[in-house]
Amino acid sequence: MDNYKKMEGNKKKNYDEYSNEHPMVRTHPETGKKILYVNWTYTKNIIGLDKKESDEILKKIFEHQARLELTCRFTWTENTVCIWDNRSVIHFAIADFYPGRGLGHERVMDRIAIEGDRPN
Repeated sequence: MDNYKKMEGNKKKNYDEYSNEHPMVRTHPETGKKILYVNWTYTKNIIGLDKKESDEILKKIFEHQARLELTCRFTWTENTVCIWDNRSVIHFAIADFYPGRGLGHERVMDRIAIEGDRPN
């Protein structure tokens, strides 16, 4: 844990360490493809638009991202390893694995995050 460092927010704004500004569309550094870089958990507004217009656009994007045909449901089994690229997917854990509910299994997880590039 000596090498751990918390997220760094934008210094130019008076935000806490978990606030940040970044482009809505970025280029994936390996594929060169343009990808949406927003999600319903963290993206709160589009800078430069009034709140109503920003909310309407984001609502449409988030509805598109949640379409069933764009999702992958991962089935956990013993000793499973799952790896995904947070630059081009939205991770959303469905809470159906808790003891006494859903599948009735305890979820024990070690998470590793690799420090990435800056979106452009």
